[in-house]
This record gives sequence, C-alpha cells and structure tokens, in this order.
Amino acid sequence: MSDYETSSRYIVSWILTLFVLFAFGHPVNGKADSMTPMDENELQSISGGDAIQLTLRLRNNVGEDNLPDTACGGTPDPCRLGLEFVAREGNWLVLKDFYGSLAIEDVRLEGAFLSHTGSSYRDLSRFQDADGNCLLSPCNPDGLPAIQLDYPFAKGPGEYQDLHTFLNIGRMAVEGDDAGTPGFMLDNNPGSALAFRMSDSASPNGDMQMRFDGRAFLYGF
Repeated sequence: MSDYETSSRYIVSWILTLFVLFAFGHPVNGKADSMTPMDENELQSISGGDAIQLTLRLRNNVGEDNLPDTACGGTPDPCRLGLEFVAREGNWLVLKDFYGSLAIEDVRLEGAFLSHTGSSYRDLSRFQDADGNCLLSPCNPDGLPAIQLDYPFAKGPGEYQDLHTFLNIGRMAVEGDDAGTPGFMLDNNPGSALAFRMSDSASPNGDMQMRFDGRAFLYGF
C-alpha cells in the first residue's frame, strides 16, 4: 500500500480517525524533565520561524519494530479494546488481538488567511444552517484567519514518509457481562464477526506509508 497518494483535504479526517482508535486503547503516561538554564552560546544558536513543525508517534501494544507485546496472545488476550453503547449496557463490542502504531512526520502548522478567490467547487450555501441563516458573517469565508497544515514539498520519487501506520484487529466479537465480570474482560465468544489488518506487505508487520501533497486550511474558530 506504499504507492498511495492523496490530497491533503483528507488529512484531517484520516489523522483524527486513527488517533481516536489508538488512543481509546492506549492510556498515555507523561513525564516532565526538570528545566535547566541555557548558557549564552546555546541561546545564540536558537533560530525562530513563523510556523510549528511537529512529529507525532503513538504505539499501542507494540514495540518500535511493530512486534506485539509479549502479553498479547494470553487467555484472554489482554491486547483488546471494548466498546459499550447506549441502550446496550452489558454487551460489549470487543476488538481482540488489538495492536498497532501511528506516526505523523514533520507536519507543519502556521497562521494564514483564506484566499479571496474561490475554486470551481465554491458553494457558499455550506455556510448556512438548515433554515438558510448564515453561520459565518456574511456567509462568506474570504479572508478569514486560518491554520494552514502542510508537509515538506521537497520529496524524491517514491518517498512516502508523511504518515505511516500499522493496525491489527485479530478478532471482533460481542461479549456480555457474566457474573459481575464485564464483557470486555471475557472471551466466552471465541468466534469473530470481523478481522482487520492495515500494513505493508514488504514485511510481516510493516507499516503502511502515505504521502501528502498540497495544503489544508482549518478556519471558523
């Protein structure tokens, strides 16, 4: 899947979907190092810019090589995610053999203003509610302040490292509470309604790689 290219207008939905899925099953523990003063030479070497560049990495039940933790595969497999829905209390949709990783490399955020020239897809009615009232004043986003999101453009042919992810869901089944034990901790239903795996075929646990070109703007805040 490493030969996939997409427009940056899909970046936000992809990132949010993947992060939500991983974050539900992976509590984050933070550690803050104590602050240390910088000497004059260190201060002089600092350079600033008008943007922020971030690299974000998240691992869920895997090591740096994407191999699942040794605890995965136990009885019941502790590498799982349980979802309980409203009006279905006591019944859990359990994602078993659940592990993976996600990395977003060198995403850039900077302030910008929207253009005053619309594309052929311009549709100002999208800024109205169901009754036709303007959600923006005056129903026109031209020139609004925005956050611009983009990736480095200097990429060689076949370079797909903007986002890479690996996700494995070995089994998916419904488990019900039993004698005070919540269903997400049980394995009474050994069957599977669905299995899912997102990877690259280059190696057993290779991560899928994606490339983004172009820019995306977030506005309306």
